[in-house]
Amino acid sequence: MFKQLLIIIIIVSAPVFAAEKIKGISFVGSSEPIDSLDVQPIVDVNANWVTLMPYGFIGGDQRIKYNSKWQWWGEKDIGVIETIKLCRARGLKIMLKPQIWIMNGYTGDFKCSNNAQWEVFEKSYRDFILHFAKLAHLHRVDLFCIGTEWRDFIQARPTFWNKLVNEVDSEYEGALTYAANWDDYQKVPFWSALDYIGVNGYFPVSLSKNPAVSEIRKGWTIHSEALRKSAKEHNKKIIFTEVGYRSMEGSTISPWEHNTRKKASLDIQSRAYRAMFDVVWEKDWFAGMFIWKWFHNHKEQGGKGTVGYTPQNKPAQEVIQKFWASHE
Repeated sequence: MFKQLLIIIIIVSAPVFAAEKIKGISFVGSSEPIDSLDVQPIVDVNANWVTLMPYGFIGGDQRIKYNSKWQWWGEKDIGVIETIKLCRARGLKIMLKPQIWIMNGYTGDFKCSNNAQWEVFEKSYRDFILHFAKLAHLHRVDLFCIGTEWRDFIQARPTFWNKLVNEVDSEYEGALTYAANWDDYQKVPFWSALDYIGVNGYFPVSLSKNPAVSEIRKGWTIHSEALRKSAKEHNKKIIFTEVGYRSMEGSTISPWEHNTRKKASLDIQSRAYRAMFDVVWEKDWFAGMFIWKWFHNHKEQGGKGTVGYTPQNKPAQEVIQKFWASHE
């Protein structure tokens, strides 16, 4: 009887998506209300998850502004809640990933100059994250991300982060992760308190600006081994909380670069996805990915001659669609 009860407890407490890998799309918040027709292209690409990203902005007083009148509909509560409903109605699971935008800066470099400033900022960030954790709980979101690419903040204030994880865990019943950048995921000290290791997988995977699939595979193989070791060390599976490539030459050398503009190449983007799938998808440490990024007005996005991250209306979209269709 005890053994049967133990088995039931284990099954009930396991993450709801453990049996299938995440085929996720990073669904950008829209400036205007959307409907089910805007969600359909995500279903058509054979995704089973989306991540929604309500944004906050750091003001000069070190306080985070969010749910502001001037923000886009999809970045505020009203849009997030409606998008959750629309996606769930189409059978998609949800990760909520509230993020901070720093004008002309990078969150990984963020620092405060003294303890008083840190305390002001920490209270504001705590309020921001707990607000969306409560929303995630109320609307039965499947996975919640407590932060994105806060390299220096985590190293400087570990006590705050440990406390934040505990507070989020008390407000929200689902699985938890954190989105570390590709170059600092091995330095995050609180993986043991989360359900999944989250990595924004913008790894450099080639030396040439127009690489063959074989070169990209070799690059991914090196990173795959390091990821495997981290998963084993922490006894956690890894999710690529973001991963993507721009459709231009050189995009596999430094996939994180979003401000440069080089010669467009739809083929390099599709090769990069094909190589990544070939190397990581079947690994036992790999739980899935969220592709960066996808916009609601599908017919107007991407296409020939564009150099952005979205795979919409590009050969990469077909690569993703066919691969996910063949890996149920």
